[in-house]
Amino acid sequence: MRERALLSGPAPAGLLRDPGETESPVLRAILERARAGSAPRDRADGHVVCLAIEGGGMRGAVSAGMCLVLEAAGVVPAFDRIYGVSAGALNGWATAVGQAAMSATHYEDAAARRVINRMRPLLGRPLVDFDLLFEDLIAARKPLSFDRLATGPEFRALATSLETLSLRVLEGFADGDEVLQAVRASASVPRLGGRQPVFRGERMADGALIEPIPFETALAQGATHVLVLRSRPAGYRHSALMERTELLTLRDDPDLLELARARRGSYNHLADALEGGQAGVLQVAVPDGTRLIGRLQADPRRVVEALRLGATAMASALLIDAVDLCWQPAVYQAAPVALPVPLPVPAPAGRRRSVAVRAGVHG
Repeated sequence: MRERALLSGPAPAGLLRDPGETESPVLRAILERARAGSAPRDRADGHVVCLAIEGGGMRGAVSAGMCLVLEAAGVVPAFDRIYGVSAGALNGWATAVGQAAMSATHYEDAAARRVINRMRPLLGRPLVDFDLLFEDLIAARKPLSFDRLATGPEFRALATSLETLSLRVLEGFADGDEVLQAVRASASVPRLGGRQPVFRGERMADGALIEPIPFETALAQGATHVLVLRSRPAGYRHSALMERTELLTLRDDPDLLELARARRGSYNHLADALEGGQAGVLQVAVPDGTRLIGRLQADPRRVVEALRLGATAMASALLIDAVDLCWQPAVYQAAPVALPVPLPVPAPAGRRRSVAVRAGVHG
């Protein structure tokens, strides 16, 4: 049996599904554009095709694995805009500039006690060291491009303004530092990450406080087709206990507590709309019953597992056959975190092709 390696760049002939063989208008539009070699800002079909990426802390590794396959299959240019919230904003930026594979390793680096430490709040310090994560592990060691935003899909990050307690769609960035601050603002969780970031004069917090799955904003801004990348299974819903726990974390901020109470049930509402077949929208998610990575998971092996699960789900939606996914970790000259040896993950039954996903090499 002949194997094919799927690396970055155009997808090998015969791996992508035929547009006429899918019932989803969203997937058909993406595949037709990929087949035609369509590029952002130079369209002929009249569609506005968007990618909307759920976050969820370290659960963002699942949607990062999905972005990795989109990039490896060469279909990212099929999107006009990419929306991301929380960790999904980091994945969105990386995907828009063709660095999804590299950015997947940000999650491996973050799975360390010096970044996530549940004992730090006992010492009056934030549970998550956002300064270390964004300024060192991302900006200094593995920076994402700003210049490539001019040629790829537009990137927009969702955040919550703490001045007006309303949703902000952050876009039109002046430089790479402003993009980084927008992503940090989108992912900043009150009480967990220390000081709240300021973006263009407004104190910001996690956009998931208002829109945890960012497809409604894409539709409101003119999207005709939206592919939603979930970091949780399609059937997942917030429990009443989880919602009470989230409200408890905001007890010291009356304004945010009131906002969270007003938005209570919003995650389940959005998930219901997706599972019910929202017009113009298609979601990709791992199977129901999948063991979820924790929001504050600090185990690198679980991160690699989450990346693989997300990659497998995207490959199943986009490619013709069942695949073996081979995770090849990148080696970075200045990387402070030892990369784990990945565990073997069985591929689905049936025909298989080997999809080698390489994260890239710096240094």
